[in-house]
Amino acid sequence: MDSQQGHSRLKPGEEDFPYDLESILGNPFHMDARRPVDRLLRYERVLEAKTAWTPLDFEGKRVLEIGCGPLLGWGPIAVYLGSTEYVCIEPRYRSEVLESDVVWTRFFLPLYQQLDALFDRGISFDDFADRVRSRIQVDPVAIKDCTRAGGMADIVVSNGVLHHIAELDSALDRIKHLSHASTRQFHVIHFNDHMSPPDTPFREIYRQDPAEYFARDSLLNLKRPSEISALFDRMSIPVTVIPYIVDQAIEPYDLAPYWTQFDKSDLAIQIAFFVN
Repeated sequence: MDSQQGHSRLKPGEEDFPYDLESILGNPFHMDARRPVDRLLRYERVLEAKTAWTPLDFEGKRVLEIGCGPLLGWGPIAVYLGSTEYVCIEPRYRSEVLESDVVWTRFFLPLYQQLDALFDRGISFDDFADRVRSRIQVDPVAIKDCTRAGGMADIVVSNGVLHHIAELDSALDRIKHLSHASTRQFHVIHFNDHMSPPDTPFREIYRQDPAEYFARDSLLNLKRPSEISALFDRMSIPVTVIPYIVDQAIEPYDLAPYWTQFDKSDLAIQIAFFVN
């Protein structure tokens, strides 16, 4: 990522994170098979420490993941753990990645080995591969354009995605349509600027009003936790906001006028869970 102050992270209309086979094979972040498992277990451990959290149960469940990335997100974990249907919403999905024998050897086999060690469900790698191929479906569209049947999802997840969606109200309206009365929601949302170092995580956001940011960058929608919580409420999607990482040094920020309307505790949240 470009960490130089003043440089655009993503120009308006520009695509980020290429998902073609060559780029994925050359990207250590994507090809680290430990990462999806680590994230899910770590997130649930944090939630258990902070609240009365009941871990996600994928057995027999239909799951919808928004923005799964090039390697099916948490889908392989869910189908290993018994999910019967896992729908991935990923506009930039490239089927060549899942068709690559190299990807299966370098990513899916190590992922299976991690799952087998952690959960020991007695599933062979061939069975796991069959579940990935038969139970996971990818819709290469934006979430607002998803035409799946209403109420199809028992669990809806997104991991570092909703803060990138400009038309977030339309996306949440579609999430509402695809959920039912007892659907579990699990959304991890980032609020930092994706550019600055850990000691100044909001530098490229709070020093300017949104109009200035959007004139040169379109990576983030800039909505704060209170705004996203209000959108969930407006769509009648029940979630609780659980802060994950909070910037304790928010006070020294020289805020542009727009940001002074927000409570400092709202501005200080770097990452939060929106869950039920």
